[in-house]
Amino acid sequence: MRFFVGILLLVGIVSCSSEDNSNVVEENISMDGSWKPYKYEFRGKTIMVGDCQQQGLIQINPDLSGVYERYDISTSGGCNKFDSFVGKWNYDKLYNTLTITYTESDTQKTMIKSVESYSATELRIHDNSQNLDNVPGNDEAILVFRKG
Repeated sequence: MRFFVGILLLVGIVSCSSEDNSNVVEENISMDGSWKPYKYEFRGKTIMVGDCQQQGLIQINPDLSGVYERYDISTSGGCNKFDSFVGKWNYDKLYNTLTITYTESDTQKTMIKSVESYSATELRIHDNSQNLDNVPGNDEAILVFRKG
């Protein structure tokens, strides 16, 4: 019986190690560029961002310097920039996180965004900053940015 199990293990190891992975293509897409908010995807629905939110920006330069800005409607009805960070970006492929490190009041800070996916034209991040269903606290959505 041990002989039979040993043969099965040996066959399994040989067959796994002889797989041909030459057809695997790993696409290396750069996140460099200007990314503008486009829409939210929330509970199977698409919610387009408003005119003020469209002014937001994720800017990632080739040297990883960049900007993160968010806009929304102010109490007076105009557009208000309520977040603006200038710093260095880092993308961690293992944890799918996009982090900007910036300085505020002489203190180094970081802001981390969880990335669902990205392509040459679209960046999808997890976002819970908007009340999309008029029930506070459960609005984990995907915020979709377009490159452009």
